[in-house]
Amino acid sequence: MSEPRPALSASGIVEEATSLIRERGVEALSMRALASRIGVTAPALYAHFANRDALLRACAQIGYDELDARFRAGTPASPIDLVWISSRSYVRFAMDEPELFSLMFMFRPDAIEITVEADNEHGGASSVFDAMLENLAAAITAGDLRAADPLDYGLALWAAVHGVATVGALAPGLDTDALTDRVVGGLLDGWKA
Repeated sequence: MSEPRPALSASGIVEEATSLIRERGVEALSMRALASRIGVTAPALYAHFANRDALLRACAQIGYDELDARFRAGTPASPIDLVWISSRSYVRFAMDEPELFSLMFMFRPDAIEITVEADNEHGGASSVFDAMLENLAAAITAGDLRAADPLDYGLALWAAVHGVATVGALAPGLDTDALTDRVVGGLLDGWKA
């Protein structure tokens, strides 16, 4: 006699979908492929998620939660330490979780305004980006950085670390920790109070 299958739940679906993405990439995720993996029919998934995009958003949230946890790891001595921790964590996460990272950046934080109509804002992206802005604002208040709009610093820092992550993905074996330190160090040196 076989073991009874546990009840299908949204969290279980997201867990399996995220595993599939980590193993084979976003392109491999279809409702049919996921249903087969779980051992149900595709319509059973639609009872929990309206469509693939809703499921992708839920999987991206897993990544944002993990990235946020890395941002908050440790006990930094100063606000500028938080800037360093988030910068290094961002690049390391991208190197550790390339497929999940790729999914996460199909979405954007709401602080990034665009002029075309798009429905790709994500609360998780906004939360992580806002945490980086808070770190920068605290570093400005502490006198570690020259007074400026934290959003300006945040966009430049995001562009820098995302660039390092992108280069690291294209060049396996590259010392992304050292490159992150050089790139972020150059920015922060230029922004010193």
